[in-house]
Amino acid sequence: MLLRHARELLTMDRELPRSGAPTWDPGDLGVVRDGAVGVADGRIVAVGTTAEVERRFPVSSGDTVVEVGDRVLAPGLVDCHTHALFVQDRAEEFSLRLQGRSYQDIARAGGGIASSVRALRSASDAQLQATLARRLRRMALRGVTTVEVKTGYALDTANELRSLRAIAAVEGAVPTFLPYHAVPPELRASPDGRSRYLKEVSEVMLPAVLAAGLARFIDAYVDGAGFSPAEVREALQRARASGLGVRLHVGQFDDVGGAELAAELGATSADHLEHVTDRGLDALSSAGTVAVLLPGAAFSLGQTPPDARRLRAHGVSVAVATDSNPGTSRTENLPLMASLAVRLEGLTTVEAWHAITAVPARSLGLDDRGRLRPGMRADLCVLDLPTWEALPYVLGDVHAPLVLRAGVPLAAMASPELCQHVP
Repeated sequence: MLLRHARELLTMDRELPRSGAPTWDPGDLGVVRDGAVGVADGRIVAVGTTAEVERRFPVSSGDTVVEVGDRVLAPGLVDCHTHALFVQDRAEEFSLRLQGRSYQDIARAGGGIASSVRALRSASDAQLQATLARRLRRMALRGVTTVEVKTGYALDTANELRSLRAIAAVEGAVPTFLPYHAVPPELRASPDGRSRYLKEVSEVMLPAVLAAGLARFIDAYVDGAGFSPAEVREALQRARASGLGVRLHVGQFDDVGGAELAAELGATSADHLEHVTDRGLDALSSAGTVAVLLPGAAFSLGQTPPDARRLRAHGVSVAVATDSNPGTSRTENLPLMASLAVRLEGLTTVEAWHAITAVPARSLGLDDRGRLRPGMRADLCVLDLPTWEALPYVLGDVHAPLVLRAGVPLAAMASPELCQHVP
């Protein structure tokens, strides 16, 4: 396949400096005018101007030529924090929050995560897989090719394993095991329910997940309403020693030392960060841990979002994700989250592009995507944007007429002029 004559091609082939100075230079996006990409056997084989690529990558009979035209050609977008495996919405909780009820109050009354747990446990394997696949297809329509998906709406060994199997079965999903999301509803009323659950995770659930080999990461909700560093540290250390990467929910409501724990464990990401100290940010910077901003959750909950300029001033790399979930961020629109991160959290447009491509790919340990260069996996998206600067301007109204995952088209325009087969 040859994708050519893109008004703008974004290679993202330059690391952003780890500094607090706002980055506005389009050179940091690797912008190529009249750009082209050659794809063969699921890999990128040539990148440059159309004239350069056509010289190095002549098309032959049976090849497909994509006339990108007045659009942006970019790496496939990467959504690195979602809870997209759920089967029931919680719109009534949003209404209650609008009436003044807090997230914590709703959870204590049996709503929140407990509500999602009951719904997921009652769903069939086929329903779980089909629901997740539909969500990822909708995300792909906005250019997303890779989606991290967490468990954590099961909270018992059998259903956590079932959740991981459903995630692993969906193309484009990266599975994260999130046992430390909440204490399961059936144990909350028991005086020793919390300690019993912590013991089950450590002694039963984690060994079963490691034996199954279905997860890429382990995660924990380290917060005042979640779990303390002392409660989760030993199991997370064991999981890391056994080959799982570590990702942590940190400081959404309270700073309980989650950033410092993330740094101590060499976590690939620390996510949320509405409440974090300068000391915590310095620890994340020293550890090279990526900060994942989740503007949809802060917006939905009416919170003051993190200041991206403060994070960047501490030398912390920043990604942006949807946090797609039924309770606090009911969205599948990653470009809209980039818009919010620019307007409400202080990212520049250049930084926002990196935050939804190269940086989240790195946080997931996926060095073969997030950039456009020869040898990389051919994850690409053609976006109906007139210029890279329009990403936050159009307020999430971004459509992808063509998306490739490993060179395979996922969504294509009906108009025949986009894709043509060489006779």
